[in-house]
Amino acid sequence: MDPEPTNNDPPVPPPNPDDQIDTAPVFLENDEAEEVQVDDSAPIEDDEQMDMEVEGATSMAGADNSNNTDTAVEEEEEEEEGEVVAPTLTIDGHRGPVYALSLVSPSPGTYYVASGSGDDTAGFSSIDTATGATKFETLPGHSESVAAVAFSKDQTLVASCDYAGTISLWMKADGLPTPPAPTSNNACPTTYKLDRTLPPGPTDVEWLAWHPLGNVFSVGSTDGTVWMYLAKTGAVMQVFAGHDPDNGDGGGVTCGTFSNCGKHLLTGGGEGSFRIWNPKNGLARHVFKDGQDNTVFTKGQVTCFHQNLGASKDIVAVGGNDGFVALVHLPSKKTVGGGLQHSPEAGETSSVECLKFSPANVVNGNLLASGGVDGNLKVFEIGVGGGNQSGLLRSTAAHKNGGVTCLRWKETIGLDRAIYTGCADGKIRLWDVRPSAAIPLKIFKGHEDMVLCLDVLDNVLISGSDDHKIHVWAV
Repeated sequence: MDPEPTNNDPPVPPPNPDDQIDTAPVFLENDEAEEVQVDDSAPIEDDEQMDMEVEGATSMAGADNSNNTDTAVEEEEEEEEGEVVAPTLTIDGHRGPVYALSLVSPSPGTYYVASGSGDDTAGFSSIDTATGATKFETLPGHSESVAAVAFSKDQTLVASCDYAGTISLWMKADGLPTPPAPTSNNACPTTYKLDRTLPPGPTDVEWLAWHPLGNVFSVGSTDGTVWMYLAKTGAVMQVFAGHDPDNGDGGGVTCGTFSNCGKHLLTGGGEGSFRIWNPKNGLARHVFKDGQDNTVFTKGQVTCFHQNLGASKDIVAVGGNDGFVALVHLPSKKTVGGGLQHSPEAGETSSVECLKFSPANVVNGNLLASGGVDGNLKVFEIGVGGGNQSGLLRSTAAHKNGGVTCLRWKETIGLDRAIYTGCADGKIRLWDVRPSAAIPLKIFKGHEDMVLCLDVLDNVLISGSDDHKIHVWAV
């Protein structure tokens, strides 16, 4: 059940009653692939019933997949406040930077980790927290750096994609979501075997996202296209064309995922646009771009975005490499207020690298955390401030030795405003963001180069780095 609306919800334009998002499950048909062109002038049609074949539930990959910080780790460090924590376990199987991680738990005390690396491989690791045993296996078949990996929600599939455009699907060897009991000296021996490599399609794939309801996933490419696949057969269901890889900062489709309700595909582009797509017909329902229809938006590349999980569930925060964060209201297809400024300074150090709304039980999900190349973590409360303001700055955490590359909220009873940040200085920090000047609670040391990705589940934190290692932390 969605939380009751509060007066902290952001002021949004009243939507057309006929254009409201229906939160009922929607499905897609296994249509033939057809590249379509965006008709930005066409009116947005009411949501249609989509006939997607569903084979179990699947998880939606995070959209904030921009880790472009180039700041090197400082050799000399200032003494910091906070408890220093060493890794509980280290997985040392990759021979290149670890770009992507996905963490699931098939049973209490057992965790699976999928990883993507610059050594042109995907990896699968199993962890038994009771015995401390780990097992790492290479998932071969890629010829370039693996930029994205993700488990399906039922954990029977892992999808991986690389910069050569290769997309692979891996199936659990026993075909069951429940693993066998771990052995005395090794973690769970269940492995993932190659199910299929999809036919050539997109080039330079940068991200992938599973549909929240069905056995369907999408990938985004530097060539400006997005491809949607049916995992059961590997068939192409739709090709979305509209982002211009040769316009603006370039970079093609930099980030993307399905909306929480599954009825929209959301993407951000290097040319500075944010698009809402209809998965059924491949057309853009709306395009947000600075100056278009008097829209105030990022003037540079869209680097990341995240959809609200609480009372303001129709709000999406969109960050750019100019330090600007826009708030988009999906039903009305309009921006909310004048946006938020993560970094007032223009240039290479202003880019917003990651965005996350707070969990629904923290201020109704209306706290937005942003991390940037400027080394700052900022927390805004959206929907307050009045006038043309999109929200107010509530807390700031300064990282003195490098930019913030990734972040996650910590969901803990009794400390409901705490955030993990991964940094270019190789450290992970846990911040109490209740005060205006955030307080460092813990510093997780172990990496010898910048942290590129992290994930948190239950009491387990994992991190991947340019030093080729995956660290596991008990939190």
